[in-house]
Amino acid sequence: MTTSTTSRITKLDGLRGLLSVIVALNHSYLVVAIPGFANVWGQNYLILHDLQSKIQQLFMILGNGGVAVTMFFVLSGLVMGQSMSRVEFSARGLLGFFVKRILRLYPVYILILVLTAIYMKTIFTYQIFPHASTWYHWWMQFQMTFKEFIYNFFFIHAYTGGVTWTLRVILLASFVFPVFYSLTRKTGKLADMVIATALIVASFTVLNLEGFRDLRYLYMFFLGLILPKFKDVFNSVPTWIVSLFLPVGIVTMLVIRYATDEYRGGLIEALIAWIILGLIVFNAKTSVFNWLNHKIPQFFGKISYSLYLVHWSVLYLLARFMFGYFPGLPYETHYLLIHSLLFILSLSLATVISIPIFKYLETPSASLGKYLNHKISKT
Repeated sequence: MTTSTTSRITKLDGLRGLLSVIVALNHSYLVVAIPGFANVWGQNYLILHDLQSKIQQLFMILGNGGVAVTMFFVLSGLVMGQSMSRVEFSARGLLGFFVKRILRLYPVYILILVLTAIYMKTIFTYQIFPHASTWYHWWMQFQMTFKEFIYNFFFIHAYTGGVTWTLRVILLASFVFPVFYSLTRKTGKLADMVIATALIVASFTVLNLEGFRDLRYLYMFFLGLILPKFKDVFNSVPTWIVSLFLPVGIVTMLVIRYATDEYRGGLIEALIAWIILGLIVFNAKTSVFNWLNHKIPQFFGKISYSLYLVHWSVLYLLARFMFGYFPGLPYETHYLLIHSLLFILSLSLATVISIPIFKYLETPSASLGKYLNHKISKT
């Protein structure tokens, strides 16, 4: 692997860090009910109701967690494709791949699930807080029985946090991925785009199952998988076109979901994310993404998975403490300030907690997955 390729790959680590912080920002600004607005972020961008609500809306647009998840899915498709390229297509090879994926995704989740179960069975009692949002009240409305624990363990339910549903999507995509990869081993760009189009159409038709939306995101992973085939296309894009496209593309990606809906907007997000990832990884001429290699994005990139899972629980508990012990705070008149403080505090605490989890659980389990993958595949 050349130095330039390594440099481009490390930018993806910085991108993961940015996306995890965006998700934390998104959730932090959803906690307090905002007087007069069911969803302030979905209001007309050109209408000024009051300055505080407009700034809140701006933060919600910049912290668009849906965009971050879409980009995570496309990025996961790219990374899994690279991993599959080293897999022997045999029973042992595929078993090793699945073991590696499970040990990459499951250990941190199991820790969060066990701690949540202990908390719910000991001191937790569901409460309605006068100033909490509908989004905040939606969570934790279930009894943590052994059956419920097993359901959440196998992702039959995904009730234990605002991000756990995405793990179910990623796990499902991981099991479908060998089929995707085998399809694209002998196809060209045109055939890949036809398959991608078919998956997109399917996401609005046969994969649009009531109560089970997970399969609707499969096309995002497929888009990430076929990205390397367009390496020459992305590398040939002039810098001036990149400079013109990025502002328009990023603004469109941040606002389109609020202007349409989760699925139509998600499709446009995925296509723009695909282009941006292609430029980050394969366009060597532009330096606009070099900041992703700086220390702060790289630091958050390193702990991004642990932070992604930890931050929601920290935020939920911090907000519960705030609503319970400080009911007299000016929630209605200063919700922007309270949300901002929640974001800073929850991100700081989640970061501190994520560091040892990354060091002592996530890293060893990922290393074990690689070792077992090698042993299984070579046996």
